[in-house]
Amino acid sequence: MAEAAVGGPHLPEEIVTWEILIRLPPKPLVRCRAVCRSWHRRLTSDSKFLLAHHRRQPSLPLVTTGETHERRIDALDHRTRERRPVARTATAEDLDVLASCDGLLILVAYGALHICNPATRQRAPLPLLHAACISGLYPHRPSGSYRVLCCLKRAEDGRAVYHVHTVGSSELRCVGQPLDPWASGHQVHALPMMLSWHPLVLADGRFYWHPVHLPGGSGKVNDMLVFDTVAESFQHMISPVEGPLLELFEMNDTLGLYAFRGSTADLWVLQDHHSWAWSMKHRIKLQVAAFSLVPDIQGDLLLLSRKGKTGIQWQYLQYISGADGSLSKRYEWSVFLNLKKHRFRESLVPHSFFLMDGNNGGGVDGKPLFDGLSTVAVLPDDNSSFTKEPVMDKSGESSQEPSQSEW
Repeated sequence: MAEAAVGGPHLPEEIVTWEILIRLPPKPLVRCRAVCRSWHRRLTSDSKFLLAHHRRQPSLPLVTTGETHERRIDALDHRTRERRPVARTATAEDLDVLASCDGLLILVAYGALHICNPATRQRAPLPLLHAACISGLYPHRPSGSYRVLCCLKRAEDGRAVYHVHTVGSSELRCVGQPLDPWASGHQVHALPMMLSWHPLVLADGRFYWHPVHLPGGSGKVNDMLVFDTVAESFQHMISPVEGPLLELFEMNDTLGLYAFRGSTADLWVLQDHHSWAWSMKHRIKLQVAAFSLVPDIQGDLLLLSRKGKTGIQWQYLQYISGADGSLSKRYEWSVFLNLKKHRFRESLVPHSFFLMDGNNGGGVDGKPLFDGLSTVAVLPDDNSSFTKEPVMDKSGESSQEPSQSEW
């Protein structure tokens, strides 16, 4: 198994690697590199193993929080009741996530843009881009590179023109403009705010925009823009339903859509992109009125609802089963925490743009974004005898009031 093992029976190397090591979280897996030379080689440079390990990690929604002395981004794991540290600024500087893909995040912090890997604590600047132009980050499968889709305004008429930036390069390449209404000056002006509420969804090699009103005053909300990341072309697609409360999400590399109507939520899945064939999987009944919903990758829901009639300071975070609408967990949630619609899946896969000279746009010291992350609280489970975070029973009663630094 390892050179250091002496005497006695031991498991074959393949079983240790592909049945045990591959199941470890990134942090203990990195520590295992010190066991022996063969483990160090495999856990550092074996791309097949590192990619398989990445795919086994949970896909978690991100949470931003701002306090007087710092701003922070955490990954929310409802199963273990943890907010896992992702990034922070040591001052009250702005910190936000603009795009996420394959364990990589594009962050705005300290007045600049960065692409970073929180699992390896590497970061690199994106000097050619600015926050308002970022549309999405994606892997370009034919080349093996990672690219950023950017929306820029044409100077003469303010219309949208899209560009692609390959991370680690010094180029910003134009890929054209979509048809109206997505290229109109009015739409471009509203785009940064729209993307902060509804980030682009990447599924099956395509970006999907949130449905918008069709032109002509029809009142419909089902016109969707699609960008093919391989062909680098745009097209329009029609969502299966109309309504003001539609949420797109990636569901195991397939496009999912939740349509909320009062106390019910319908889950639709795109079966065939070319024929626009959708299938409604099921309808669930929501027990409470929600003012914010974030679909999970398996089709479950993270739902924010108000506590009582006012909901001035505290809210509920509820985890709802997408199969039958049952409530599996409920916590008290501070209004000072912002549940994002970006997701994060940790990865130890190496990237060349982190290894380049910093003067050429490559990797730089990651400490300003990752120092001090051990201060993030880990919440105890429901059966713990010591808890600062209230555990909600079925009646909705709470045993104690949480501090504002926790959920």
